[in-house]
Amino acid sequence: MAQYTIRQMELLSGIRASTIRMWEKRYNIFSPQRTDTNIRRYDDNDLRFIINLSLLLKRGFRISKLASMSLEELSDLASKFVSDHRLGNINLEPMITATIQYNETELLKHISEWSEKHGIEYTFENLVLPYLQRLGDLWQTGAITTTHEHFASNVIRNLLSHLYRTCKQPEIGKTTPIIFFLPEGEFHEIGLLYFAYVSKNAGYKTIYLGQSTPIDDVIKCAKDLNCKMVFTSLSSFVSADMDEAFEPMKVALPDVEIIATGHAFTEKSGPSYLTYVSSAQDLMKIIARLDPTIIK
Repeated sequence: MAQYTIRQMELLSGIRASTIRMWEKRYNIFSPQRTDTNIRRYDDNDLRFIINLSLLLKRGFRISKLASMSLEELSDLASKFVSDHRLGNINLEPMITATIQYNETELLKHISEWSEKHGIEYTFENLVLPYLQRLGDLWQTGAITTTHEHFASNVIRNLLSHLYRTCKQPEIGKTTPIIFFLPEGEFHEIGLLYFAYVSKNAGYKTIYLGQSTPIDDVIKCAKDLNCKMVFTSLSSFVSADMDEAFEPMKVALPDVEIIATGHAFTEKSGPSYLTYVSSAQDLMKIIARLDPTIIK
């Protein structure tokens, strides 16, 4: 069973360490083990308890009532709020807990439940992306390790790969394909896979080249296939690097639309010839404008 410091409990639950100590004394909620130097160590059940506790406190429950509940009672009560996403009130705690426990089945269960209710595109943009962003924040603060982050990324990537492989094939009458690639040095392909799936699922032909692809090779591929669109995702580029990387493509393919997404655009805007998208709806609008054969 894993062990957690009080700092990790604070970061994962959003409840201050001083408050956790006070509740231990007042309500006897936790009984952490102590190291030889008297440092608290909490187990998986303690973590589950405080994450569920945090969720219910945000919903207006009182600590005096929750403190007397068992872990099972608390979990049952918290589960009623798992799908409460009104006004952006998304409960990511069960997915975070599943990640910490390396529980792929539980993690996919939450994504599947959302997909059945809201569809894959809504689920990815409103649940999966916030979840991945939350994991990134937790990793940066040291609340989770690199293995947790890699585990979660691989689960999501494998899911998207499956969706991409198994969605419907392009319909007869579609024109040129969209090329999906990451430039050299880029390896974060979750966003690229998602938009490739969106395009293919809409009935459009896609060519998925994947990670770290030389720009010159993409240019040759686009010319050979007479493409109207290429799509990329940028996580680590800065604006100067974008100009240096994509100017040759714009010169060689003046009539090709270069569409991009990714974390690199959160703080800096890219060159004017890159068309940024952040949602499936954005991409469908561009495809519909460039190619009328796209399914309505």
